[in-house]
Amino acid sequence: MLRSTLLLCCLAGPALAEDSPWIGDWAADPAWCAAAGRTGEVPEAPIRITATEFQGYENRCKITETDPLTVLPGAELVLECEAEGETFADARLLVIDAADSMLMLVPGAEPLRLSRCASEAAPG
Repeated sequence: MLRSTLLLCCLAGPALAEDSPWIGDWAADPAWCAAAGRTGEVPEAPIRITATEFQGYENRCKITETDPLTVLPGAELVLECEAEGETFADARLLVIDAADSMLMLVPGAEPLRLSRCASEAAPG
């Protein structure tokens, strides 16, 4: 009985969580966090994820759907993007795999490990 209750809690927990642990500034290289205020302007800056937007260098995406994962903290984000004058649909799978660490999976690409930038660099 305890085993099935624990399993149910693990499966339901992330979906029931009110916070979105993927929101913030994330960098492929932690040194890029120094340029957090310049996201979208310089190539070596973190990406910024808010509740409604995903922004990187020379691209900006509106988050049209957020599907929280059921087993691990994270979500699939369905995006409507604009980059270099083009608009397109896209998706990202975000998995928080450790404190201040996230894997981002993009269809057709290798997984990318990102580090969370310090909270003072994140949007308020």
